[in-house]
Amino acid sequence: MARADSREASLEALRSALDRTPPAGLDALEAAELAKLAALMAAAKLRQKAQVDAALTESLSHVPLLLRGAVRKILDL
Repeated sequence: MARADSREASLEALRSALDRTPPAGLDALEAAELAKLAALMAAAKLRQKAQVDAALTESLSHVPLLLRGAVRKILDL
């Protein structure tokens, strides 16, 4: 029973990391493998968000100084 709970928790973590239901082929993975995949996906998502935020912030250097505040609000930075 605990093994099934562990597997279900790992699948739920993966669902959360992917923001959708995992592909059917991942059903073949063990709970530990699913958990590791979920952790890797969550970490990749965080890195991607940080890189996008950095790129948006860098792009503001091309916006005239007087407009930067308004552009920051629009981009929600």
